[in-house]
Amino acid sequence: MNVEIQLKRHDSTDLVLVARTDELSDNAIKAVQIEGVELIIIRHADDISIFHGRCPHQGTLLSEGTIQDGILTCRGHGWQFACPSGCKIGESALQLKRFDVIVDDREVKVDRSEVFAWKAQRQLEPYEITSQPPAISVRSLAQLPGPKGIPVLGNILQMAPEKLHLVLEQWCRKFGPVYTYNLMGRPFVGIADPVLIGRILRERPGTYRRWDVIETVAQELGINGVFSTEGETWRRQRQLVAKALDPEHLRAFFPTLCTMTRRLMQRWEKAAREHESVDIQKDLMRYTVDVTTNLAFGYDMDTLESEGEVIQRHLEVVFPMINRRINAPFPYWHYFKLPADRELNRALTVVQQLTRDLITANRARLARRSEFDSRPANLLEALLTAQHEGQRPLTDDEVLANVFTILLAGEDTTANAIAWVAYFMSCRPEIQRKMQDEVDSIIGTRSMLEDMEEGNALVYLDAVTHEAMRLKSVAPVIGVEPIHDVEVGGIAIPKGTVLALLTRQAGLQQRGGSAVQEFDPDRWLSRASAASHHQAGFMPFGSGPRLCPGRSLALMEVRSAVAMLCRNFNISLATDPSEVEERFAFSMMPRNLRVIFNRRI
Repeated sequence: MNVEIQLKRHDSTDLVLVARTDELSDNAIKAVQIEGVELIIIRHADDISIFHGRCPHQGTLLSEGTIQDGILTCRGHGWQFACPSGCKIGESALQLKRFDVIVDDREVKVDRSEVFAWKAQRQLEPYEITSQPPAISVRSLAQLPGPKGIPVLGNILQMAPEKLHLVLEQWCRKFGPVYTYNLMGRPFVGIADPVLIGRILRERPGTYRRWDVIETVAQELGINGVFSTEGETWRRQRQLVAKALDPEHLRAFFPTLCTMTRRLMQRWEKAAREHESVDIQKDLMRYTVDVTTNLAFGYDMDTLESEGEVIQRHLEVVFPMINRRINAPFPYWHYFKLPADRELNRALTVVQQLTRDLITANRARLARRSEFDSRPANLLEALLTAQHEGQRPLTDDEVLANVFTILLAGEDTTANAIAWVAYFMSCRPEIQRKMQDEVDSIIGTRSMLEDMEEGNALVYLDAVTHEAMRLKSVAPVIGVEPIHDVEVGGIAIPKGTVLALLTRQAGLQQRGGSAVQEFDPDRWLSRASAASHHQAGFMPFGSGPRLCPGRSLALMEVRSAVAMLCRNFNISLATDPSEVEERFAFSMMPRNLRVIFNRRI
């Protein structure tokens, strides 16, 4: 290490130890936090640099990025920065904030006062201009438009849990991109302005948290993992989960994904031979369960080849009941149980026993490994290793909750996303043929995508995927609340007000070359059009520091499954398109989506 370059004497005595030189690996990224500011420490080419730890694009955590050939790549949307300078590749005027590095006797320090001064300056700078006209004065919630309610109950009787997103979007079309409503005395604000939503998501977890009832319900069910936790608990768990889902692990996992995709193909071949209509969403849930358990837990559940009792049947009970309890007017289950609550308890018992078995098996496997083979092979091993080492200790309950969370979230949302792609392929044969032509040109006579890098050439397939996620977002609503009183878009939002961020509606407000409601993958093929008209409002995986850590895995699964589908089958709807409905069950899924597979000649 070039200590002469790194060493800088400061008059300030407010120096904070952030790392030791012997714990910084070359081309690795270490995350720290000072004064509520995320920082990253990078060691590259015998130099140490400290930068602001959030991407200036959408606030994604740069600690989850990768470094190769001196370039730091953000995991969120691929922005790249030069390690020595922090300048954005191809746009040197844009650069990461760099903080002075003090190296003294193998200790790496940063000046807290420098960080604090930069943070204070940032807070004085005006936020981005929203798509709304600038407010003349700050408005209160009472001055916002919104649906009329009734005393005590507010608008609760107008909210159907399975149609929640449709109700909120309908109100948006009637009252505008920012409106208010009330549920049992608690104020809510619906927001569909894409810039406001982006700002709010970037300010998590310091200014905003998830709607508090989400964490309460998750705690009651014993599944309070990285999705629902807050504060330091979230930070502690996020680093472990994100690392297990980083590009290096996904690249090593790709051959196993191919095995899962081949099983799915064989299942659909059987349906084609027997001329059966298929509930494709349920098949895809089996597929994503198998993928998730293999990647995260090192366990092959093989639900695709099982026709008996499978874990997927229990998992599909959980999300709808989470949604039901979150949106319930009061926690009735504390006093009496309905049949659906008893079914939920049975499902939780089965899945929790499975997760305990997985934990036991992984602990035994870790105990048999040599001290020279300590690298975690999957997410569960990473959680257990951290628990054992005590560096970021996790309790048994936290390990169990995160195993359950990844299993639940990994199978449901990705399955729904692929199902909606299949829906649009079935409705638009000309688009399906164009996808097939592209896939055939890339993978030739092979039955599926066998090279992960080849997937990058599936440009039209990706465009169809983006367009399907724009129109049929599986996460059309995100519920958050401010930790303290805030002002958003010229509106005073008191602490505890729930903000319903209508992410799908935000994307539909964007202009483009075709009507926003029309399914048009070509809108994604023009870089200028995509960037200027759709990227700002397109956030199917969220945005900011809490961008879904499974985003890359989900997109890899989509490519693999859809490419296999295009190469081997023609797909059509078994029912009228009007019969396919949107059902909100914490994520948005298709109902009555049955398809027919025919083998391509």
